[in-house]
Order: sequence, then C-alpha cells, then structure tokens
Amino acid sequence: MSIARWWDSVWFRNGSYIDLAVVRILAVGLSLVMLIVEFPGALKLVLEMPDSLYYPLPTLKIFMLPWGWGARPDATMVNIVYWVTLISGFFSLAGFRTNISLFVFSIGILFLQAFIYGFGDLHHREAIMMVALLALSLSPSGRVLSLDNVLGKGHNSFVDSRIPVSTATSPFAYWPLLMLQVFFCLMYLSAVVSKLYGSGIGWINGYTLQYFMIQDGIRWGSEVAVWFSQFHVFLFMAQIVVILFQGTFWVVLIYPRAKWVYVPLGLFFHLFILFTLKAPFFQWLVLYSVFIPWSRVFERFSRRSGNIDTVTG
Repeated sequence: MSIARWWDSVWFRNGSYIDLAVVRILAVGLSLVMLIVEFPGALKLVLEMPDSLYYPLPTLKIFMLPWGWGARPDATMVNIVYWVTLISGFFSLAGFRTNISLFVFSIGILFLQAFIYGFGDLHHREAIMMVALLALSLSPSGRVLSLDNVLGKGHNSFVDSRIPVSTATSPFAYWPLLMLQVFFCLMYLSAVVSKLYGSGIGWINGYTLQYFMIQDGIRWGSEVAVWFSQFHVFLFMAQIVVILFQGTFWVVLIYPRAKWVYVPLGLFFHLFILFTLKAPFFQWLVLYSVFIPWSRVFERFSRRSGNIDTVTG
C-alpha cells in the first residue's frame, strides 16, 4: 500500500487546469495547421502510389482489421477520415465536448499519419504529438479556457466561478503533463544511446556534425549550414553540448528548477537545427510548453490587470 500511495503521489498530485488547457490549445492548434497545410499534399501523394510500395504498420492494420488484415484504405475512406478529423480538431481547439472531440481528433491524426508511414517515409518527430493528443483526450483539458466551461457556467460549471481559474486544480490535471515530460527525457536518452551505440564515443568528434551541415546544407539549400560547416572546433564543442544536454535532460524530473536551464537550451537547440539544417521539429517546440507553469503566468498577468476572472472568458 505504501508503494501504491507513493505512485499516486507521483502521478496524481494536484495540477493546474490552466497548465493543461494551454498545452491542449497549443498542441491542437499546431496539429490543425499541419493537417491543413501538410497533410493534403502528403495524402494525395501516397494515394497515388502503387500497392507494391504499401507496407502498413501494425497500428494501421488494427484500424483496417474490419476490412482485412493489411487492407489498404481507399481514397473515399481517407477523405472521410480527414474531414471528420478536421472538424473534431476545431471542436477540440474551442473546447467543445472536449474529451470526445479530442479523442476523435487524436485517433484521426493517428490513422492518417499511420497511412502516410505505410509507404516507408518514417520520422520520429510526429510520435510525441500523437501521444500528447491521446493523453489530453483522457484528461480534464477542457475544464477551463473552453466552451465547455463557458456553457457550464451558472448551472453546471466545471470550475466554481468563485475560485480564480488560475488557481483551480485537480489530481487528474497533472499526469498528462508529467507523462510528456518523462517522454521527452526518454526520447533524448534514446538519441544518446543511438548515437553512442552506432558510432561509440567517436561520434563526438566535430566531423559528424560537420558532415551533416555540408550534406543537409546542400540538400536543402541552406547557405547558413554550409557556412557553419567550416568551423570544426565550434561544431566539436556543439556535439559535446548536445550529448550532455540529451544525456542529462532527465534532471528536470528530479530538480524541477533545472528546467529554467534545460528548456531554453532545448528550444535554442531545435531552433538552431531548424535554421541551419531545415529540420522542422515543430511538435517538440510546441510541446515544450508542458514544462512551463502557465497558471503562474496567468495569475501574474491577472494581478496586473486587476481582474483575475477575465481569464475564464
């Protein structure tokens, strides 16, 4: 029982509704932008590909099980899923029937992404966003900053209107944020293991990053990357910083104040590779928001404005 209580105290301590709601808005907002901007072209491309190139992942096979193990979705099915996902995404963003709409949205994104992956174009940057959307759909992420809260006011409000929204908490509002923080730590540790397992300590030689600066700089037309590639000592130091950063990122779980060092450093790291290597880790950049105490930001802003209740909408 003592272990069970400790486990509960780790995952189900009081968390802020505001922190959770802001992450929901940012995650859904970015996913909607990508659904509108990137997915149509990618889906059109894979729909035109021959069956000989189709190697569905187990996730998609489970989705398609009623039509046969390994069946391929046709254009009609993909279009229906796309539009249902898009509509549910706008409902999720507004926080209307949040849990239901967000669950439909996350499942739709998972289906469409798995279908695109079925043709061999695999990336790891999308994984954390799909995990985040599913986790948010199972949490009270629509209790504030949502139509659910506004429509419930006065008769069946999710949050007592006498309580400042910035201080409203729940033991069920914390676990999704902690899970995503742990996910970040595991991703970075995985990256370190992959680097050192594949190349050993020799990966940290400056030439590795120099090679990618030249290769991706030419490939993506990044003159900045090609320019940086001439500074071997700088890139050598950068590789040391990257290994240390990724290998010790887990410290933020033990010493939360360390996030004020690691989060800005991580944001700079991903913005730097976006600027130089054209590596668009937008999902990671947005989900760094799980480390930010948004409730404190709202509370401080509300105190300055002199009207704390205005944040409820």
